[in-house]
Amino acid sequence: MWIFVPIFLFAGLIEQNISKVYKKTYPTIKIDKIIIKNYKNKPIKYIDTSYINPKRVSGTLRVNSNFIFYKIDATIKVLKSTTDIKKDEAITSSNSELSSIKFKNFYSYPLIHHTNKVAKIYIPKNRVIYEYMLKDKSLIKKGDIVDIISKSGGIEVIFRAIALENAKAGDSIKVKKGKDIFVVKIDKNGNGRL
Repeated sequence: MWIFVPIFLFAGLIEQNISKVYKKTYPTIKIDKIIIKNYKNKPIKYIDTSYINPKRVSGTLRVNSNFIFYKIDATIKVLKSTTDIKKDEAITSSNSELSSIKFKNFYSYPLIHHTNKVAKIYIPKNRVIYEYMLKDKSLIKKGDIVDIISKSGGIEVIFRAIALENAKAGDSIKVKKGKDIFVVKIDKNGNGRL
């Protein structure tokens, strides 16, 4: 059975595929228009969207054996700082808010919701907050007292030591007990494991 598809629907199918890639990356994006160039209005056998870089306003994708150029016109809701955010300060609703901006080329992904991360650098007021500006919140800070757990066979020994570095769960850090220095791996509870 043959299905007739009007030519203008082919372009619509290409736009839908482009739109899916951007909406998967940025759930808050509102695409106003997609401009497609170099398309010859032929029946579509396949669309390869792997060439699309969602950090860019324009790019290419492969339709059948041809490369098609596209450009999008869109707005996106991103987090912007409402106050100056100091290094190591948590990103919260008291220092940032969602704001609509025109979609542009991004070199790092903009934040689209609050996370459990802190500022890696100083972020001035009214700036879009990007992933590169953030780091995971430290579970252990330099100078904190850490419980160190050492297991051997059926015996478990617990002692306290001072953290010589900041750490998050899964990090290996140096700790000091008296004059001795150990390397331990921090677990999700903030304990060190030998």
